[in-house]
Amino acid sequence: MNAQEREAFWKTLCALPGLDLSQDAKQLMAAIRFPKLLFRYRPVNLNSLEALRTNRLYFSSANYYDDPFDTFLHIDIDSIHQELLTAFQTRESTEAVTEGVKDILGGMLTEEQKAFFTADNVTKMLSNGLVENFLSSALALRDEIKKDTWSICFSENGFNEVLWLKYADQHRGFVQIYDLEKKENYLCGKQEKCQNCGIKNFGTPLYPIYYSNAPYNATNFAKLVMLNKIGEISDTTISKYLYDSVGNGTWERERTTLIKRKCHEYDEEWRMITACPMKPPVMMEWIPSGIILGLRMGVKEENLVVSMAREAGIKDIYKSIIDSKNRLNAVPVTPK
Repeated sequence: MNAQEREAFWKTLCALPGLDLSQDAKQLMAAIRFPKLLFRYRPVNLNSLEALRTNRLYFSSANYYDDPFDTFLHIDIDSIHQELLTAFQTRESTEAVTEGVKDILGGMLTEEQKAFFTADNVTKMLSNGLVENFLSSALALRDEIKKDTWSICFSENGFNEVLWLKYADQHRGFVQIYDLEKKENYLCGKQEKCQNCGIKNFGTPLYPIYYSNAPYNATNFAKLVMLNKIGEISDTTISKYLYDSVGNGTWERERTTLIKRKCHEYDEEWRMITACPMKPPVMMEWIPSGIILGLRMGVKEENLVVSMAREAGIKDIYKSIIDSKNRLNAVPVTPK
């Protein structure tokens, strides 16, 4: 997908109302132009070799990404700060907020704590940094959300020199090729062990990444997560009015993980994400249609990677070259 097509996908994603998931998904899929091939860059190590041999792909949690701004919740702290100041602007509004909080947290508070939680005491706490402490808690939600976001990253470009350097050990690694048209290579959900798997039952949607220097504002998403957490901890039903003010949260996880800074756009990235909560290790099985050996890969490593690929049933093996036009390319490896 080119930049314009990725932007059209992003606008479609951001416009989804989240009221009918089936209809939303159809609309979103119609906005995606899938490539025939996807590529995954790998170094040569014990983990990558075993994953190659067994046709396994392991999902990574977003809080382990090497880019700290990937799946980063951009929260408008200034607007939240202003909302809090407005809420405590007068004694009457402070009393209203205090009573509302006591209603929400009623099951968590002792009678002594309820008695202490008055407008006068809240006013004193405000002067001692209550708002600032609350904002710090809001920012901590970033990690809370990231740890539950699982994905596998691909590129639609198998000859991206930066990705070869960064993720394939400076051309000493290899690239796995996945053919989206070869449905028989997709093993998930086809085995007896898959019956109770979340991946089989809920799928692993594949989406393009949108690149922009304008971040997605996830303030309402952060508020929703905080409300859910308060309700969970306090075992209290949160007011529908509060939920209505922040939206239903549908598609918010996708919106926060499918946008990256424009400096990454040459990665031409695609991302497969889990559609339900999962416990690690999170893994799927998909046979690559081929592999590309790195330009600087040693003979011993080549033999090892090819052996693992053959055992996995991978038929097409290629070797990186610099072609006659001085570009990175690949040629088939003749079986020995």
